[in-house]
Amino acid sequence: MTSKTTTRSTKSTSDNTETKRSSKGTSVNRVILVGRVVATPELRTTGSGISVTTIRIATNDREAPEFHDVVLWRQHAEFAAKYMAKGRLAYIEGRQQTRTWEAADGTKRRSVEVVADTFKALSPKKETVAA
Repeated sequence: MTSKTTTRSTKSTSDNTETKRSSKGTSVNRVILVGRVVATPELRTTGSGISVTTIRIATNDREAPEFHDVVLWRQHAEFAAKYMAKGRLAYIEGRQQTRTWEAADGTKRRSVEVVADTFKALSPKKETVAA
């Protein structure tokens, strides 16, 4: 990978010339998770009719579990709502996204979530016995 460095001159208040460098290189925003679904997902629909759901995934590669909010769109959302339930193992691949908003009480809120490009169930769906 090559990184392009640009140099530009600016004049300071004391008439001295300063040189500022800015680096424009490539970056990667990729997240891969394998974890268990914390709660059964609920399917929602946007105003334009697009299916969406947010699921919470628990990963546990250390002593304490880590929880991740994952946004699923279209077919992934429909699949998750139909087949995924609490405790099922899932594979997620996507990008991390940060959202900020102002709550009703006026406080600033921030959330970090993964927007999934790939979503797969890794454990079989539990069979239900008809009564």
